[in-house]
Amino acid sequence: MKSRIILFLLVLTGLQVYGQSGESRFKPGAKIGFNVSSFTRDVAIFDQPDEAYSSFKNSVRLSFMAGITLDMEMANSFTLGMELLYNSRGMSYSQKNDRVVIETEGGQTKNAYNNYEYQLDYLELPLTVNYNFKPESANKYVKGYLGIAPAVALRKKSVLTYPKSDPEHDKQKADLSDVRSFTKSIITGVKLGESYAENELYIDFRGSYMPDKVFTQRIDDSGKNLDTHMFTFTFSFGFKF
Repeated sequence: MKSRIILFLLVLTGLQVYGQSGESRFKPGAKIGFNVSSFTRDVAIFDQPDEAYSSFKNSVRLSFMAGITLDMEMANSFTLGMELLYNSRGMSYSQKNDRVVIETEGGQTKNAYNNYEYQLDYLELPLTVNYNFKPESANKYVKGYLGIAPAVALRKKSVLTYPKSDPEHDKQKADLSDVRSFTKSIITGVKLGESYAENELYIDFRGSYMPDKVFTQRIDDSGKNLDTHMFTFTFSFGFKF
C-alpha cells in the first residue's frame, strides 16, 4: 500500500510540474556503480545454524549495478527520471579458513575466508522525481530525489566459495526457489553533478529498501526463517548527453 501511494504521488507531482511548463527536454544517459546490500534478518541455514555454519559471520554483499537512464527536465527545478538497471543485491556470510594462509607481495600473510552469498540479481525500472537545490543557471547541481523501483529477479542463487588455494573443496551453487520473482523498492538519494555544454557528469548516492519480503514464504521446508526485507546502498557514476 505504501509503495502504491508513493507511485501515485510521483505521477501526480510529474503531472503538476508538466502542467506548469509547455516545454520539456529529454536527456538519455548511462550509469555504473557498486552496491552494498544486506538482509534485515538472518535466514535459512544461518537462522539457528547447525555446526557446519555456526562459525560464519554475517556481512554485506558487495556487487555491481549498471544501466541506462532517461531524464525529462521540467520547470521549477524538477526532473522526472527513469532508469533500466541490472542491479546485483543480496547478502553475504564469511568464515575464517584455518587451512589456508595467503601471502601478500610484501611477504606478509593474511587470513583466508570461505564466503557464502545469497546472489539476488534484478532487472529494475526506477522511477523518480528529482529536485535541484541549485539555481537553474548554475552549471553545478545538487539534486535530491524520491522514487520507486519495480523489479524482476533474474538470478536467484546461493553460492559457497572457498579460497583458490584450498584444494579440498569446490564451489557450491544452489537455486533459491523461494525468492520473490517480482518485487519493488523504495529509493531515495542525492546526485551531485556538473554540466558541460549539453552533457552532464554526476555521482549518485542512493539508499533502497524493499518493503516486500525477499522470499515468498516465512519459513523454509526445514522450519528455518525466510522472513526478511533488504537494504541496499549504492554509489554510482553517471553521464547524460
